[in-house]
Amino acid sequence: MNDNLYPSAVSDAKQSAETVTEQLGLNIKLLTWDRLFAAVISLIVCVIAIHLIMRVLRRVVNRSRLSEALGRFLLRLCRIALDFVTILIVAGSLGFDVTALLAVFSLLGLALTLSIQNSLSNLMSGIVILVTKPFTVGEYIESGGVAGTVRDIGLFYTQMTTLDNKAIYVPNSELSATKIINYTREPNRRVDLIFGAGYDCPTETVLAALRRMVQTIPCALTDPAPEVHVENYAASNIEYVVRVWCKHEDYWNVYYAVKEAVPAAFAEAGVQMSYEHMNVHMV
Repeated sequence: MNDNLYPSAVSDAKQSAETVTEQLGLNIKLLTWDRLFAAVISLIVCVIAIHLIMRVLRRVVNRSRLSEALGRFLLRLCRIALDFVTILIVAGSLGFDVTALLAVFSLLGLALTLSIQNSLSNLMSGIVILVTKPFTVGEYIESGGVAGTVRDIGLFYTQMTTLDNKAIYVPNSELSATKIINYTREPNRRVDLIFGAGYDCPTETVLAALRRMVQTIPCALTDPAPEVHVENYAASNIEYVVRVWCKHEDYWNVYYAVKEAVPAAFAEAGVQMSYEHMNVHMV
């Protein structure tokens, strides 16, 4: 561009550049070879220091009990902080006003925080989950109406696989805000089932049939011992509860085994299984 043809445009551009450099505390004329050399030396020292610090931090994280995802996040966060400090040191060596740079970065950080509030909420919830460990990979949980086996715990989402092999990605903020039921944290789990028998069947006969049936269930634990009791006197039948303890990995096997064994046990004892019905007596 010819300065003689556009004198006002050239003047405005120079004035704008001088204003920006003044706000950042940088005078181009003060960029001497000594400052450039000092900035290069500072950069080399900072790079070496970051390399040594990150090696130490990696060893600390590897020896700790932190999860892999949380360890990676902490290392990445430390690297960002060290790089930011390096930028400030090198900028100060070049003659920048570090206070002005911090103000600019603060404004940028505030704007970025406001624009990604939901992501930050998921991130903080993910860190809380990884630290407190209400569940781990491989455990079967239920939360917010969703149940499945945990496959991966990320910083933003937790991946679960349902019993019918569906992959579900749940935001960590939803998991941390609702009740979490962990079905596999404890080694043993109890199967509770209720069966109905008619009022014309003696309770002793029904209880004895259910107790004999429980003894034949594979994978059922004897300690704690199974329990069979009268649960409720309903409108059309008597309800009996069967409680059987088992290993958590055998829960569904025991669950269906009990349901399949009850009709044969009742038939052998002469007990008729009841259902919801109404008896009408005409007078």
